[in-house]
Amino acid sequence: MIKCSFCGYEFQADESKIGCSGCPLSGTCNKYKCPNCGFEIPKEPKIIKLIKKWRHKNE
Repeated sequence: MIKCSFCGYEFQADESKIGCSGCPLSGTCNKYKCPNCGFEIPKEPKIIKLIKKWRHKNE
């Protein structure tokens, strides 16, 4: 689940693709688009995801 930092709406990553379908940068963009308000949220870098997974595993 992704939570929009602007409006607080929670959505799946697949839902954000609907709002980006008309954009020419949709294939290379590194953001999620909130389907509720249209706010663009930067995606979490892969290294951060790995660190979180590693920390969770070691707790």
